[in-house]
Amino acid sequence: MPTIKHTPKVPTTLKTLFLKHDLPFVGITTPSIYQDAHQAYQEWINQNYQGEMGYLKKHAPLKVHPKKLLPNCQSIILVGLNYYQEPKPSTQTQGRIARYAIGSDYHKVLKNKLKKIVLELQTQYPDQQFYHNTDATPLLERKYAEQAGLGFLGKNTMTISLPYGSWFLIGEILTTKKFTPNKPADQSHGVCGTCTRCINICPTGALIGPHQIDARKCISYLTIEHKGTIPEALRPQIGNWLFGCDLCQEVCPHNIRATITTEPDFTKQIAGSTIELETILKIKTDDEFLTHFAGSPLMRTKRVGLIRNACIVAGNNKSTALLPILQTLSQDPTLIIAEHAIWAVHQIENSFT
Repeated sequence: MPTIKHTPKVPTTLKTLFLKHDLPFVGITTPSIYQDAHQAYQEWINQNYQGEMGYLKKHAPLKVHPKKLLPNCQSIILVGLNYYQEPKPSTQTQGRIARYAIGSDYHKVLKNKLKKIVLELQTQYPDQQFYHNTDATPLLERKYAEQAGLGFLGKNTMTISLPYGSWFLIGEILTTKKFTPNKPADQSHGVCGTCTRCINICPTGALIGPHQIDARKCISYLTIEHKGTIPEALRPQIGNWLFGCDLCQEVCPHNIRATITTEPDFTKQIAGSTIELETILKIKTDDEFLTHFAGSPLMRTKRVGLIRNACIVAGNNKSTALLPILQTLSQDPTLIIAEHAIWAVHQIENSFT
């Protein structure tokens, strides 16, 4: 059973239920409407900082309106699931994977846990309604997580908690059952203060200021959400990140408290923390891609996107051993693959001079 150093106080029956499903980090808040947070979000959308993530713009009207998702909502139960793992050192022929993507897709893992919990809650409270989700919900999860006592918003735009730092995933259950809400996160334990390590470490300048991110420059966005050609000026800044990026979390002083996850679905290493680039570059079909990464968050990039990323990392790593396969891919009929393979070949060949 996972152990944590601190969690908001919730009713014993709820605490027992969530512990049963290995979710000890739980808080409760009300379905309040936070107009200031909504305005800030809308201003972010107006700057087009969401890039190609059109669903974020579509969700804007619902961000602080829980009762539009569940009429007569009285409480929101927020949960956090620790996903931290120690990364393995990468070599010149490997790419790095963000920690949350090492094992199974967290959307499915956390959503399945919440689904089981909701089934039990519906048995306990048959006259009440429940709505559960994780990440895909339109709600401003981080705002409600803060109000539920799970943590505070860091300058890297992530929720930072006492037990896990920022290495945790958020899910929620909306319900018509009224529970006693927790107090907002106690920030007397320390917030960001004058620290700007996360802003300073970002290679692409995606963190444009405290609590402000231009997703279009974020390495996680570029390697996952962005489906086309990655701007040439940003490719060198991607470094050896094949999928996602953890840099702004790795330098955060609050993450000194990180503990290794005990969630089996995260530790079973579908992708692992590093992958041989050759393995990616040799994937010829979507079926092969599925064989390698079924059940993994890496499925989100699809085959072409992951090969594109692998070409960039190979070029940045100056991986001379991969030159032959990159030269072959430079003739690939898929233009995105060919373009990034040509770029990688040039990067490696230019390192000889």
